[in-house]
Amino acid sequence: MATQSRCGALTEKRTRCRRLAMVGASRCDLHRGDWSAYTIKKRKEAERKARTKHRK
Repeated sequence: MATQSRCGALTEKRTRCRRLAMVGASRCDLHRGDWSAYTIKKRKEAERKARTKHRK
């Protein structure tokens, strides 16, 4: 059985975050920001839907 990985993001104290990473992501919920591949993909899908919604 595989174990869940740790976040590892740099904290304000310049140490590594030891929280568990979210399933399917490399960071925890606190450190997974707008730059993450998951968030970028989700934002691009929303923008694509918005563009096609307004086209006539």
